[in-house]
Amino acid sequence: MKPSIRHPFGGAKYELEPDGTVSVNDGEQSGVFNSLGQWVSGDLRQADPQMCVWITNQPPPAEELESSWTLSQEK
Repeated sequence: MKPSIRHPFGGAKYELEPDGTVSVNDGEQSGVFNSLGQWVSGDLRQADPQMCVWITNQPPPAEELESSWTLSQEK
């Protein structure tokens, strides 16, 4: 499941894509933005930059992180 959040005021859905961009869906309009909220494509041309920064600042999935258990077992 991709990380997503709804904007608290307008209700637009901000969703992190696998390539690191953010798709924003607001009613019948949608657009793709970079991590700074700059427009990449789509008919929706404005997004909240803070929401884009927040959603792209997610930690990697647990399976991509080095296990702390492995490090503790090496002591």
